Amino acid sequence: MIDQSIRGYFLGFIGIFLLLLSVQVAAMEDSDDSFYSSNQTSASLLVRYAESVKKQASTENKQQAEQKFLLVYDIYIKAKSYALLNKIFFWLSGIAAVCVLLWPSLGIIFKNRLGEMEWIKSAVVQTTVTGIAALTFAFYSQYKDKQVYAETLMRQVIFSEQSVTNLSLKVAGELARIDRGFSFGNFVSDQTKITKGKSDPSIQ
Repeated sequence: MIDQSIRGYFLGFIGIFLLLLSVQVAAMEDSDDSFYSSNQTSASLLVRYAESVKKQASTENKQQAEQKFLLVYDIYIKAKSYALLNKIFFWLSGIAAVCVLLWPSLGIIFKNRLGEMEWIKSAVVQTTVTGIAALTFAFYSQYKDKQVYAETLMRQVIFSEQSVTNLSLKVAGELARIDRGFSFGNFVSDQTKITKGKSDPSIQ
């Protein structure tokens, strides 16, 4: 009886997780022809804007607009992947957090019906559940940061007045860092220093 109850709760959690995930994935689909839509990520908005600029570019600026769009789209591929992973681990961490809160109560609620499942009350099991919750939250935080960094890099490419050649070198360096597990912190820091230097001549 207790096995069937726990199995039912587990399948219910899995069903809710898959339902919420499918809703999130559907929201990420580029189904709206207009890029001015709230039902999308910032990365999707930015890549649509870059594509619009490319289509409207004059003949003399066409090549530069196409190259800039290529850079933006290259980053967008990573940003979309991170957005999906971020959503997966968001819901997993939420479910794990609920398990951490409810797990100690299971031993009390089912104390007379545990039978061979006395291990539920084990401190080792509870610690393992807590560790899994912490791990899923760490992954969520990691991929959320990567998504934000990628979208920030997309904004900098779109609105930068630098040449495409210089931008491509910086983007290549940042993509290489993130592929090795690093962030765009140095790039953002450099841009912040440049901005401060322009506003404050004493900073050189």
